[in-house]
Amino acid sequence: MLDIEYRRKYKLDRPYAQSRRDVYDFSEYLNSLVREVKLAGISIHLRETEISEDSEEKNDVIINGRTVAEILDGLKLIIPATKDCSTCGGVCGTGSCGTGEREDLDWNHAIIEDIPDIILKNAISKALADSHKE
Repeated sequence: MLDIEYRRKYKLDRPYAQSRRDVYDFSEYLNSLVREVKLAGISIHLRETEISEDSEEKNDVIINGRTVAEILDGLKLIIPATKDCSTCGGVCGTGSCGTGEREDLDWNHAIIEDIPDIILKNAISKALADSHKE
C-alpha cells in the first residue's frame, strides 16, 4: 500500500517562473499519476493537506511517511541516452541539446511542484519496494 500526502499552501513557495507547475496543476498531475498506479493494480491512496499560508513549512509530498527528498537520498538516477537529439542529431540523451529546454533530471529542489515526472515515479517505485521489505 502506498500512502501519498501532498502538503500544500494555495500557492507555490517560490515564483512560478521557477517551477514546471503551479499548485493546482501539480494536484491534477498527482491525481492522474495515482489513477495510473491504480490501473497497474497497486494499492495507493492520495490525500491533500492544506497548510496555513503563514506557515514556515514548505509544500511537500510525503510517501509512506517519508518526504520525496528522504526517499531519494543516496539514489543515483540515470536516464539512458536513448533519445535522438533533434538539435545535434546525436544520441545526447537530453533531446534538448543547446535549445535552452530543461533536461529530464533538472529540478528546483526548493519547489516540490517542479519535480520531473521521472523522478517522482522513481520515488514512488522506491517507496513501494521499501514497503515490501517491511
